Amino acid sequence: MSNGADRTDNECAPATVTAVVVSYHSGPLLKYCLAALLAELPVGELVVVDNGNAPAEAALLDALAATEPRLRLVRPGGNLGFAAACNRAAAEATGAWLAFVNPDLVVSPGALAKVVAALATRPDAWLCGARLLDPDGREQRGGRRDVLTPWRSVVEATGLWRLFPRHPHFSRFNLHTSPPPAGIVEVPTISGAFMVLPAAAWRRLGGMDERLFLHVEDIDLCLRVLKAGARVLYCADASVIHRQGSSDATRLFVGWHKTRGLVRYFFKHFRGPYPAWSLALIAVLLWLRFAAVALVGLPADTVRIGRRWLARTTGADPTPAAAPLPPTCATSATGISMARPPASLQRKAKSTSSK
Repeated sequence: MSNGADRTDNECAPATVTAVVVSYHSGPLLKYCLAALLAELPVGELVVVDNGNAPAEAALLDALAATEPRLRLVRPGGNLGFAAACNRAAAEATGAWLAFVNPDLVVSPGALAKVVAALATRPDAWLCGARLLDPDGREQRGGRRDVLTPWRSVVEATGLWRLFPRHPHFSRFNLHTSPPPAGIVEVPTISGAFMVLPAAAWRRLGGMDERLFLHVEDIDLCLRVLKAGARVLYCADASVIHRQGSSDATRLFVGWHKTRGLVRYFFKHFRGPYPAWSLALIAVLLWLRFAAVALVGLPADTVRIGRRWLARTTGADPTPAAAPLPPTCATSATGISMARPPASLQRKAKSTSSK
C-alpha cells in the first residue's frame, strides 16, 4: 500500500505480546482465561483491569498478581467501561503487540502466536482476529462480520437477508453462516472478544472511543482501521473458545450501553451518506427494542441484583454457573488446572453479554 498505512519493518518484527483482560463480575471462568494466556509463549505481560468483581475473583487476582511477575493488576476503583479500561491498560503496556481478550474466552494453545505471525507478514494489516468457537466447537456469531451500516443493521435485525439471500443490498452483517474460510483472509470486522494489533497501530488509531462504554467499540475500531487505509485480518487457523455470558451484569445494564453505543456509532460514521431523519428513525427503533428486551429480562435482572447484594454481605460468589469448556492443556504455567472447569461450572448459564 502507498497510503501511509503500512507498518515499518521494526514494527512488524516478532516481539512480546501484552495481553489485556478487562474484568467486570466475570465469574469463575476468569481463571481459565488467565491461565491459558499465561501459557502462551508470546505473552510477556498480562494487564488485568478489575472494573469490579465478586470477592472470589478479586482474591484470585490478588493471589495471581503476588506470584506471577508478568501480571499487572489495575484497579481503577469503579467500572470505567470496556473501551476506557482497554485504553488504560494499553497506556501501561510494554509489549510491541496488544492482544485484547474477553475474560470468558480461552485461547487455544498456539493461537496467539499464529495471529501475531499473520500480522507480521502483512504490513498493511493493523488488526487480526481468530476463529471464534462456542464450547461445542461450532463457529460463533460475531467472529467475522461485514461493515455495520444503518441499513445493514435493519437487514440483520429483521431477517430480510433470508428473503433476498443473494442480493448485495440485503447482505448480512454476521458472516458465520457463510462457508468457513481457510488460512488468513481479509474481513471488514472482527470481534472484540479476541483481537490483536501492533502497539504502533493502536497509537496511530488513538485507542478505542471511550464514548462507547460497552459493546460496539470493536466495530468502531475496525471501521477506523479501514478508513485509515489499513486492513483487518481473520486467521481461520487460530481458534479461541468463547463461553459468553459468564458476567453477572444485568440485561438492562448491557442493553442500555449497547443501544447507546449503536446510536452514537451510526451518527458518528454515517451522517453524510444517510439523511438525519433515517438515523433518527433507526435510533428510535433501537431504543424501542431495548425497552422490550429490558422488560422481558426484568425478572432475571432482579435475581442477578439480589445475588450481587448477597455477595457483598456474605462474600459468596454471585456469578451463575457456566457451561463446560472443552479440554485444553492439562495445566498452565501458573499451576491452574486447565483440563476442565470443576463440576460446579457444568450447568449452562443464560447469556447476558457478548462481543
